[in-house]
This record gives sequence, structure tokens and C-alpha cells, in this order.
Amino acid sequence: MTEPIVSLLSPEFEDDPIGAFARLRERNPLVRIGFPGGPPVWLITRAEEIKAALNDPRFVVNVSNVPGHRGPSIADVMLASLDVDDELRGYFTSTLMVQDGKNHARLRRLVAPAFSVRRINSLRPRIEQVSARLIDAFVRKGSGDLLKEYSTPLTGSVICDLVGIDEADQDQVREWMDEYANADADFSSAARGLFGYTMELIERRRAEPTDDMISTLVQTMDEDGDRLSETEIVSMVGVMVNGGYHSTAHFIPNAILTLLDNPDQLALLRARPETLPHAIHELMRVGNPIPSAGPRYATEDLEFAGACIRKGDALTGSLQSANYDPRVFAEPERCDVERVLKRGDGHLSFGAGPHRCLGAALAQLEGEVALNHLMLQRDSLEIAVSRRALRFRELIPGGAKLFTSFPVRM
Repeated sequence: MTEPIVSLLSPEFEDDPIGAFARLRERNPLVRIGFPGGPPVWLITRAEEIKAALNDPRFVVNVSNVPGHRGPSIADVMLASLDVDDELRGYFTSTLMVQDGKNHARLRRLVAPAFSVRRINSLRPRIEQVSARLIDAFVRKGSGDLLKEYSTPLTGSVICDLVGIDEADQDQVREWMDEYANADADFSSAARGLFGYTMELIERRRAEPTDDMISTLVQTMDEDGDRLSETEIVSMVGVMVNGGYHSTAHFIPNAILTLLDNPDQLALLRARPETLPHAIHELMRVGNPIPSAGPRYATEDLEFAGACIRKGDALTGSLQSANYDPRVFAEPERCDVERVLKRGDGHLSFGAGPHRCLGAALAQLEGEVALNHLMLQRDSLEIAVSRRALRFRELIPGGAKLFTSFPVRM
């Protein structure tokens, strides 16, 4: 199959990304897209094929696991564009997200207890407390930026607590994470600050362990140095804090906008607030801030979704397209908080397969608490500017948008 290269920079993706992805999805489950600074990438557009790729061991996340492969990965190209030096690069290449097979299973097994159902459920009182305090401050002011004064402080506090970052240090860590995600900031400086702080924290927890993830990981490293290195712990903390901070913080305004745009669904939830935990799944389908799955690389020549994939080819799945796939979701462009799906179906906002997001349950709980406090227990929240005045940025062209501010009145 010879497919023309699709540009996600074309006006149709800017003007109507959901419609553009729908047309692309119906044309083919697999298309070639251009990638800045690198070769074309296969984009998977349909839910079934994305799940298949994310569960297929012939596709790996670490390009060095492709036999005989030479040349940079997509991550290498991105790190080079950010001018990340060799000292820092080692932390990024040691993360859970770029490991395969036994090494990935080892790292995931060590960190998984921090995200167990019991542990996440035990965080509810703390999440409720932080949320209530932030809303009280917001109400006293009457208006402000929901993203900067509620969403990011909430998710930042919770993930820092879970990981084991002392409360006195959390504002500084959040500042580093904001710089991490700011294209205009010094990425390397922020990374160096976070990684240096984590190394100091490791020594603190070695001397005085507490009930947190870092203490558990330090104990594991000290008991058997072959199981976990300091570099792996530092990388793990960076991944966990970054993932737990940004994604849910941006989901909250997306979900609020969805409910305000669908007043019948908001009225239904206010009448039956006990259905909110179920409704969160639909809101995450519609309002997912993560546009695509991380790249996978073919370890051999193979046929996939009707295309001839060559060894070393990169593939990524459009989560936004998958979450609107009519093969899974009837009337996908309609928000339906009572939507019921067959077992095994559902949104792909957390990915699928061995690399499915560890923090899914935490994100769902944070979203539930936030929407309950902001939209169900009160009915006064409104956006303080016109929709056209809302400012956002795109992680990738044509992908889901992240608000840079979300002014509201309460």
C-alpha cells in the first residue's frame, strides 16, 4: 500500500480536528504523517488497531531493541531539539516509558504498589481536603484562573504526596514541572533542578524513611542494588510527577467545558450525583488532553492493518481519533454520561497493554472529586471570557488542546 504523507498542519486539522480525524479514520486505519526533524511515522486512526498495536510484542517503545537498528529515535530527536546534554539524557532514557519486556515489567512491578486500589482510595480524604481549601480561596476572590489556582495545585499536591515530596518543597517542584512543559522555558534547567532535588530526597529518605513511594524504592535499591539504581529512581520520580501533575490538571477544565456545552448532561449529574464515577469515563473520552500514544517501533518486517511495515518503522496511535471511533462508540460526537459499553470496550485515554497508565485510578478519583466540588455541589461556576478568548496550546498539530489559562467566576 502506498499512502501519501498526511500533514497534521493542514487547515482542516486546525479548524475541525474531530471531523478531520473522522475523515482520515474512514479512509484508512493506518496513514503516514510527517514528523518534524525525522522520517514519516505511521499514524493509527482506529481504536481496535491501536489496542492491537499496544498489545503486540513485535512493537517496542525502545528503538534500541530493534535488531540492527541505527539512528535516533523520536525521543532522541525531541531531546536534541531541547538541547539536552548527555548527563541529563541518561535519566530520560532510563524511564519506565522507554523500557520493554522484562526490564519494563521489573520497574512497573516495583512502583505499582503506590498505585494500588487500596492506596488510591486512601487518598480520597486528602484530595477532598485540598480541593475544598482551594475552592474556598477561589470563592473569596470571586474569580481567577481555574487551571493555575485550582487544577494544577490540586494534582500537584496529590502526586507529590504520593511520591513522597515534602510539602515545603512542593511549590518549587511544581515550578520545575511548569517549566518542563513550557516551550519558552529552559527545559534542561528545570530537569536538572528536579533531578538534583530527587537525589537529595533519596538521601533524606534513606536516613529517615516514611510511608511513600520514594522510601519504598530506596529500600528496594539498598536491599538489592541490581533491582533498582539511583538513576532509575530519579527517572521514575520525574515520570510519575510529570504524568500525575499535568494530564489530570488539564482534564479538569476540559471536562468542565464539556459539561457547560452539554447542559442536559450536567443537569442529569446534578440530579443523580452518585453516577459521577461512571460519568468520568465518558468525560475522559471526550475531554482527554493526551492526543496520542507514545511511539512504537517494529522489530521486524510485518503486515499490520493492511500495510507493509518495515523493521524500524515508527507507529503512533491517535487517542483522540480512537475515542471518537463509531465502531466502538455510537454517536461518538455526543457526550452521554450514561453511556454503557461492552466489557473490553472503552476509551483509550490511558492507553492499553503493558504500558497502560499506572495512574488511571488516581486520575479518575481526582476528576471525580474536582467535578463534584466545582459543578455538582455548586452551580455558580461560569467561564469569565468568551470561548474565543480562551488560550491554549497543542502538544502536536491537530491534536488535543491544552489550555494555558481558564478564567472563571464562582
